[in-house]
Amino acid sequence: MNIMKKQTHQFLLRAFLLEGLLLGIAMLWAYWRNIPLQRALEPTLFACLFGVMAGVFVLVVNYWLIEYGSRYVACLRTIRQLLEQDISPLFRHLDVVGIVFIALISGIAEEFFFRGVLQAEIGIWLTSLLFGLGHIWSKTAVLYGIYASLIGGFFGAIYLWSGNLWVPMLAHIVNNFVAILYYRHYFTPSQSHALAEHP
Repeated sequence: MNIMKKQTHQFLLRAFLLEGLLLGIAMLWAYWRNIPLQRALEPTLFACLFGVMAGVFVLVVNYWLIEYGSRYVACLRTIRQLLEQDISPLFRHLDVVGIVFIALISGIAEEFFFRGVLQAEIGIWLTSLLFGLGHIWSKTAVLYGIYASLIGGFFGAIYLWSGNLWVPMLAHIVNNFVAILYYRHYFTPSQSHALAEHP
């Protein structure tokens, strides 16, 4: 039990350091390059509601693609296997407080960096590509990186449309919170499902 707690604390600390570094770089970059983000960081009611709805939309699409699309499309089946084998185990021992922490820090730091700063400098397409590259941890995870690029493109588009950084931030936070909660409590490996697709 103590080993699990220690591993959980180490995981949260690594997440804090990595995302904190990303946020720090983004803030220094925005200051150095005079990127105007004050108005984009006003948490208006519209931005908050739209951000939450966008997060729910991403969740619904993700759920449908992973749970049902993976039965018929090989690349989605590969992404599901990556979720089962590599991503889901990372969150297995997190409690709700840990899940909230991960969702908040990743949503805020990554959106501030990628959408708030990088997108202003190099545009939505390259930013989305780099966002996807940041989600590749091995050769087998390239498909997951492409998938993350598409989600990054959606976050970039809703930021361009709304002009408010809270929209992609909240969409990212809602998506991460519910997805991690799902991976932690409800997501079950489907080895029999994968074997059935490849007899």
